[in-house]
Amino acid sequence: MQKPYTIMLVAVSLDGKISPRRRPGEVNPIGPPLIDPNIMQLHNSQRARVDAVMVGLNCILLDDSRLTLHGAQGKNPARVVLDGLAEMPLTAKVLNDEASTIVAVSADAPPHRVHALSARGANIVVSGRGKFVDLPRLLRQLRQEYKIHRLLVEGGGTVHRSMLARNLYDEIQLIMCPFIIGGSTSITPVERRPFSIDRGIPHYRLENVEVLGDYMYVVYKPRVPAGIVE
Repeated sequence: MQKPYTIMLVAVSLDGKISPRRRPGEVNPIGPPLIDPNIMQLHNSQRARVDAVMVGLNCILLDDSRLTLHGAQGKNPARVVLDGLAEMPLTAKVLNDEASTIVAVSADAPPHRVHALSARGANIVVSGRGKFVDLPRLLRQLRQEYKIHRLLVEGGGTVHRSMLARNLYDEIQLIMCPFIIGGSTSITPVERRPFSIDRGIPHYRLENVEVLGDYMYVVYKPRVPAGIVE
């Protein structure tokens, strides 16, 4: 069974950062008010073209995003949250009724937490064991059980790192922003440990570049086609 066509989408500063490091609930100083409205519309249009948007738990804890279309007409995509141990707050906005929400947990998630999320309307998918969800298996489940054919992954850096390591992206979309964030501890699009030559460094080919005012919208595709999840 093939996985969905899976896209990484991230906006980065000129120095390769996505935000300063911050605590859950702390407002991101590099947020939508700083971004050109046309770029926010581009982001919105990418969400409108997919069946589901996927993020890791930390994105929910930091921003409490609804993961819906921003004031646009059309059907909201489904929302997928990677939450291995079912730690998401039951008050999270992503659990509202604006769109369906899938929470991916591992077999080790506490049953009472899983039940509580289910009672809030979340569809629960069990994939793998431990703190982190088995991503290849999850993608297969999303395609087979939920008919998700196009999937947009918006973060965070730990999720992107795991997806890149397994060659699960069919496309990488970068929005290059005309400002600098700085800071040695600021968040980058790909977190955790670096890739190394002996274990393989992911390589991509340039597919398209579009200049949008002071911004650039860049699309890359893997040199080796993204893996098929059996």
